[in-house]
Order: sequence, then C-alpha cells, then structure tokens
Amino acid sequence: MDLLDRENAYVKRYRKIVNVLVRYGFGYLVDRFRLRPLRSLRERITGQEPLREQLLALSEAERLRLALEELGTTFIKFGQILSTRYDIVPEEFINEMVKLQDRVPPFDYSEVKRVIENEFRRSIEEIFLSFDPEPIAAASIGQVHRARLPGGEEAAVKVMRPGIERMIEIDLSILMSLAKFAEKHVKESRSYNVVGFVEEFSRIIRLEIDYIHEARNADNFYLNFEGSTTVRIPRIYWKYITKHALTMEYLEGIKVSDLEQLEGAGHDKKRISRILTNAYLKMIFEDGFYHADPHPGNILVSRDETIVFLDFGMAGYVDPVLRENLADIMIAIRKNDIDLLIESIIELGLISHIGAESPMLRIQLEELVNRYYGLSIKFTDPIEFLQELIRIISKSGGIIPTNVMLLSKTLSIVNEINRKLDPDYNFAELAEPYFNKIIQERTGISYLTGETTKIAWDFIRLVKAFPKRINHILAQAEKGTLKIELEHRGLETVTEKLDVVSNRLSFSLIIAALIVGSSLIIQTRMSPSLWGVPLLGVFGYLLAGIFGMGLIISILRSGKW
Repeated sequence: MDLLDRENAYVKRYRKIVNVLVRYGFGYLVDRFRLRPLRSLRERITGQEPLREQLLALSEAERLRLALEELGTTFIKFGQILSTRYDIVPEEFINEMVKLQDRVPPFDYSEVKRVIENEFRRSIEEIFLSFDPEPIAAASIGQVHRARLPGGEEAAVKVMRPGIERMIEIDLSILMSLAKFAEKHVKESRSYNVVGFVEEFSRIIRLEIDYIHEARNADNFYLNFEGSTTVRIPRIYWKYITKHALTMEYLEGIKVSDLEQLEGAGHDKKRISRILTNAYLKMIFEDGFYHADPHPGNILVSRDETIVFLDFGMAGYVDPVLRENLADIMIAIRKNDIDLLIESIIELGLISHIGAESPMLRIQLEELVNRYYGLSIKFTDPIEFLQELIRIISKSGGIIPTNVMLLSKTLSIVNEINRKLDPDYNFAELAEPYFNKIIQERTGISYLTGETTKIAWDFIRLVKAFPKRINHILAQAEKGTLKIELEHRGLETVTEKLDVVSNRLSFSLIIAALIVGSSLIIQTRMSPSLWGVPLLGVFGYLLAGIFGMGLIISILRSGKW
C-alpha cells in the first residue's frame, strides 16, 4: 500500500470512527480530541444531532459498548482489555465491556480456500483429506473449519480473515495518535499513562493476529499438562501452521457456562469447578504461565468430564518477581505486617518509595490487612483482597502493571464461572496448599541461604561499580556534558489556555486587517467592480464576515464569553 493509499485509508477510518461516536452520543469526545474537521459542516455549525429515540433509553456505558462493537475488531479487543482495568475504568463501564461480542458473519469459503492455498503453496485438496466449507465458529480475526489430515486425524483449522491485519494497523495508528494527543492536551489522562496502555494493547493484539505465536502458547500448555487426567490441551500440528492458518487437534465438549447441558449430560458441576480451579492454580503457581482468556467459549467439558482449553492467543506470565512478591503479600496478611506489605507493592512497581510515605495510604492498607488478619481460610478471598489492594493503590496515584491487572482479571473471570458451577465454591480453600507451600519455601533454610548469598553478591557489585559511576559523573561535569532535567508540573493548563487566547487574538487581527484593507481598496474605485464598488474589497468584507462568524460561534460554543 503506497503512501497516498495509506493516508486515504487513515482519513476514511478516522471519519468512520467520528461518525460512529457522534451517532452514539459521544460528540463531546470528538470535540475534545479536536476531530471536528472530520464532522459534517452542518454539525460543526449547529452541533450534534439529538440521539435517536432507541438510544436515549440506554446508559452511556451501553452506548459505548455498541459503538465499539460497530467499529470492529480492534475496538472490540480494546474494550475487552479496558474491562480488565477496574483501577481506572468505572464499574458500570466494565460491566458493559465484558459483554462485548466478537461475533461477525463468516467470510466466504472461496476466501478461506485462497488464504490456505497462498499460505501453503498447494491446493486445499492436496493438504487435507477433507475440509468442511462451513465454519464451526467465526470471529472478527478469523474462523474455524473442521478438517481431516492425511494421517486421518480430526483437526480444527483456524483461518485469518483477509485484510484484518491492515485494518488493525490503521486502527492502532489512530489509537496511538489519540493517546499522544490526550497525554499532551487532556489533563485528566496524564496520570493513567495512556500512551503506555495503547503500546501494551498494540503488543497484545499483534500477537493475537500471529497464529505461530498462538501455536507456541498452545504447545507450551500441552507440554505443561501432558499426562494430566483432568485437563486436555489440543495437539498442535506444526506441519500445517503458518502466520495466517493454525491447525490443531479437534476436541469436542460442552461450554463450561452451559449449565443445562452439563446437567443433562450428567456431569458433576462441583467436580468440574474443582478441576478448573486446580488447573489455574497449577498454571499460576507451578508453571508461571496461564491461559489469560478464560471466556466460557474457550473452556469446554468433554464426555469424560475433563476440562478442554481452546484459543491460546492471550497468555499471562507469573515471573519470579511477581511470584515472590505475591508470596510476601500473603505472609504480610498472615503476620499482620504492614511494612512487609508496603515493601512488596513497591517491589511490584505499584507505588514508588515516595508514594509509600503517604499517611492516608498506610491507614487504608492497615484497614485492609486488619480486615483479613486472623480470619479462617474459609472466610478469606485472595482474589477479592488483590482487587481491593489494586483499588486502594490506584486511588492513591499508583500505576498498576499490566501483568498484575491481567492476573487479577483472569482470576476474577474464573471465579465467576466457578460460582455458577458451585454455589459453595471457595477459592481460598483450594489455594491454601499452594499458599502454604510457598510460605514454607520462603521460610526454609535453603531459601534464606540463597537470598543471603544473592544480597552479598549485589552488595559486592554495587561497591565495585560505585567508583566508576562517580568518576563518570565527574568526567561529564568536566566536559560540560552533565545534564540535569527539571520537570514542571501544573503549567500545562496555563499553556493550553494561552494557546487558545493567542489563536483567537491572531484571528481577530486577521479579521481587522481584512476589514481595513477592504475599506482602503473600496476608496480606490479600482476595477473590476460591481455597481461601482471594487470586487476585491467586497470579497475582503465577505471573507472577514465569514471568519468573524466562525470566531463568534467558537466563542459561544466554548461557553466562556
């Protein structure tokens, strides 16, 4: 796609986004992001049209969900990621974002055939013994067909929707430009690192449209659960994998959320709940690698009552730092040790050392720990504790890392599924053996010896590096290259207001110049003329009138006059 085509595609997509937002009652966002030039001339002068009657009955959160669904893949995925950020997104919006539907009509079999044959450089009849032209599932990124491999294996083939990568890249560019604008001009957004959020979202969705990445994830899960009698992961057929086509073992089952079918098949829902929870506890605490999209459609229950996981595009990691600090948080609750809790959340990057000195934050954390301290494991909920901790920190100005939010949201969704399967479900009771094992490891001689050795080596490295760092600073000072950065805070609003004032003043001077110049031209009686009045002077008055009306409308619409 050449530069001109790309620019045209961006403009068309921008216009589509603006039109959808305006139609669903979000014209104020269009104005806030200075996208008014993409609106119609009538709307720019008269303002946004009243909402259609059927939309008036809906809440703002419902209208936003419908708008995102209409805007397609990127915005649906963006809304789904937003639903994990209950630290920054109001609850009513989160409740709507989790309802986002990623279901679209399937694309034609001729397109499926073309994608597969382009990817494998062979005809579809040469690749598969049979290939069902009717999809068994369809979403905005791709759709799934049932097939049979030359060896006779039943397979599910996921094929990427043609043109979806190009559309996603355009949308990501637009989102990034809006994020940068917000960070620069929208004061409320500066504490949320919107550019960083869009960058992380871009990374996630680009991985989702790479089926080789999904196949690697699936392979890792397959190896982690190899030999399990309660969990099944589809086998990946690497010979039939490309970036745009994914072939895996075909596994059947009932959706874990379909309670009626589970009961009809005679399945023990309590047992299924325990299997699902233990699978996640293993993934998080033993493997450090977990399925991060536990949508009910991605978890099936087979005939022999094993759990089947599908769709591995989104996976989460529990790295050693996160695992260590989660253990410290658990120990802090058990020992009622507020200092250990604060140290742990500093290590996780939730707050800075400066933020930890806030008396109000300390009081709120003490209240939280006291609420759980001394309670029987039956009455504690680690997921609820983590969510409350995140809310407290976010309200105190802390920034929640994506890996922490993803883990919290994943566990929350699994919790919801389990509570429907088993009203008596208690995550804490099932998780207790894992928590106890971690605590025992943390208090064991081998762990303490290892930590002592590590601290000693860190100290030795610090002492060795200290003279070099001092010498480096002094050398920079001698050369005059030492830089000290100062950051001003609170002046952005003043700068923005000065920009508006200077722009209006410049516009007023241009209008005044047009009026004065046109008056002088009229006095010359130069040609051409209309009824004895020079046309150039008339044109100047007309232009000044248009500019003047535009300035007046801008001032009136701002409400500051």
